[in-house]
Amino acid sequence: MAAEIRKAVIPAGGLGTRFLPVTKSVPKELLPIGNRPTIQIVLEEAVESGIEEIILITSPQKAHILDFFMRDTHYTRELEQRGKGELLGELRELLECVRVIEVLQNEARGLGHAVFCAKEAVGDEPFVVILPDVLIASRVPCCLQLMNAYEECGCSVSATEHTPRERISLYGIYDVAHSEGRLHWARGVVEKPSPDKAPSDLSVVGRYLFSPEIFDELAKTKQDRSGEIQLADAMNALAAKGRMAAFEYEGRQFDTGDPIGFLKANIYYSWNSAPKELTEFMNEMIRGTPQ
Repeated sequence: MAAEIRKAVIPAGGLGTRFLPVTKSVPKELLPIGNRPTIQIVLEEAVESGIEEIILITSPQKAHILDFFMRDTHYTRELEQRGKGELLGELRELLECVRVIEVLQNEARGLGHAVFCAKEAVGDEPFVVILPDVLIASRVPCCLQLMNAYEECGCSVSATEHTPRERISLYGIYDVAHSEGRLHWARGVVEKPSPDKAPSDLSVVGRYLFSPEIFDELAKTKQDRSGEIQLADAMNALAAKGRMAAFEYEGRQFDTGDPIGFLKANIYYSWNSAPKELTEFMNEMIRGTPQ
């Protein structure tokens, strides 16, 4: 039986510079995968995993994200008056399953700082962290897989996967102390090593389940040269105490913070709705040169 984890933190205060100029006015978390914004897809994962409360870490410049979670707006009332309220039925049902609260991160000081901003809202209990630009398609929700792994290892745990050698330098890579099947106890995380110096090929994937002790480590973590508090530094502190593990989840991830990853996610998630049309279009593109 999975451990009872009730809360999830979603850091959503980033600038989304890889998607400029569109993110000048539209938060990257609201960019669509088919007809659903990325943040709705990760919210669905959280709800399917039994999460009851979402702590949304935003910046003062990204108020539009919270608007998406509001159930009673001028737009929804307009749809109701026109007899089209059922168009938002799926979203309405989703929002009835979870409470969403906003916590402001007034300065962009890194992922570790964003997670630390949730300390008061989380309280003294384990919680999930979901990076909203990492979508994971899986039979069992990735968050739920981490909950099961947490119950097994009894310490903080993040998702991991084997990474192709040519992409190792793009990610944080685990230094593994020992393994039991798909569960790996970590000595630490090495940030973006060269392939020849990487301690393994197991990369950090954007799903984490932390015990509340992560906040103690974040409080002691010094900012780096750019003024940011790195989550990996706090994870390394936990690993030094034998309190950090990595779990090889089952599923497929899409980094929608990267333009190519975003396109791949749109194709993958749209496939069920129009497989024939997509197949024909892609075959046409492969056979010929785009105009």
